[in-house]
Amino acid sequence: MGFEELYDKYFARIYNYIRYRVLERGAADDLVSAVFEKVLDKYDSFDPERHGLEPWLFAIARNTLNDYFRRRKVRGWFTITDREENIASGESVEGSAQRSEENALLLAALAELSEVERELIAMKFTLEMTNRDIAGETGLGESNVAVILFRAMKKLKERLGPENL
Repeated sequence: MGFEELYDKYFARIYNYIRYRVLERGAADDLVSAVFEKVLDKYDSFDPERHGLEPWLFAIARNTLNDYFRRRKVRGWFTITDREENIASGESVEGSAQRSEENALLLAALAELSEVERELIAMKFTLEMTNRDIAGETGLGESNVAVILFRAMKKLKERLGPENL
C-alpha cells in the first residue's frame, strides 16, 4: 500500500481519535498533520513483519498526543463541537443546546474516570480496536483491558443512565 492510499484509508479514523482527546479544532488539525508527517518520514523503514500497519499508525498517533499533552500539561480527551461548526451545519439552536447539555453530562462523567480508563475507551470506541489490539498497544493483558473497559462503562452507565450511552 502506498502512502496516499494509507492516508485516504486511515485519515478519518486518526482524525477522530485525536479530536476525541483534543478540545481545540486547530490543535487537532495540527496534530493529525504531525502524525502523517511522521508516518511519511518513517514509511520506508516500516517493517510489516515486525508490526501490523494499523497498530503502528495508532502508536504514532498516541505518542504524538502524549507529546502534545506533556508539552502543554493539558488533559484533553473529548471533543466539544465549536459554535462555528454548529452554525455551518444549520443545526437549530434547540438541537445545539440539547447536544451541548449532553456533551456536558458526558464530559462530567468521563472526568470521573481515570486517565487509563479514558484512554482505553478512546481506543475501543474511537479507533474501534479490539481488546487484543488494545492490550498489544498498552502492554496490559487482554483480560485486564476487558475488565477496565467493563468497569469504566459501568461507571458511565451509573452516572448517565443506559439510555444515554
